[in-house]
Amino acid sequence: MPFKLSYNGPEILILHTHATESFTLEGETSYNSSQSDRTQDTEKNIVKVGEKMAEIFRENGIETIHDKTLHDYPNYNGSYGNSLNTAENYLKKYPTIKMIIDVHRDAIVYGDGTKAKVLTEIDGKKAAQLMFVIGTNAGGLEHPEWKKNLCTAVKLQSAIEQKYPGLMRGINLRKERFNEHLTRGSMILEVGTSGNTLSEALYSASLAAKVIADMLK
Repeated sequence: MPFKLSYNGPEILILHTHATESFTLEGETSYNSSQSDRTQDTEKNIVKVGEKMAEIFRENGIETIHDKTLHDYPNYNGSYGNSLNTAENYLKKYPTIKMIIDVHRDAIVYGDGTKAKVLTEIDGKKAAQLMFVIGTNAGGLEHPEWKKNLCTAVKLQSAIEQKYPGLMRGINLRKERFNEHLTRGSMILEVGTSGNTLSEALYSASLAAKVIADMLK
């Protein structure tokens, strides 16, 4: 790994650039394309998933901050600028932070308007598939150490997939920076899609968080 834990302060920051991203309601068998994929209720949106991951990191002795700010509300277009300000403020206050995980959920919509569900089964239970998104400097923004972020994601992806085959989707390497220049352990984690349920997302995120904690320790 491109960094090591020091155990002298917060090591992980979890935040949500698109915090209002939500999921399909439990038990639905068909998808209504007009149904909103967003909610400000942090018990029902992606913030709930971030809290589950933070709980597991803390249980494993890794001091973790979970920021629940709705960076995409009311202005969605300013989301990444908002989350950048939040992350920079935390880094100034806690320079011990080594890893910033921006937890999202993906959205894949078919031509007929229905939502795709990315799903696997782990130990007989449905789990939303996960995907790391790694930014680069190809878009022109300064990000000289993006390969360190990629290295981190590759190692974590390999460990998670080895323990839970089928849980990970391929790494998405992008030209955008996504604020990942802040630490060598910065990444976006997409937990399921809008077609998945919250329970599927919580289960897969908890599995991944335990593997990540083991890797970091």
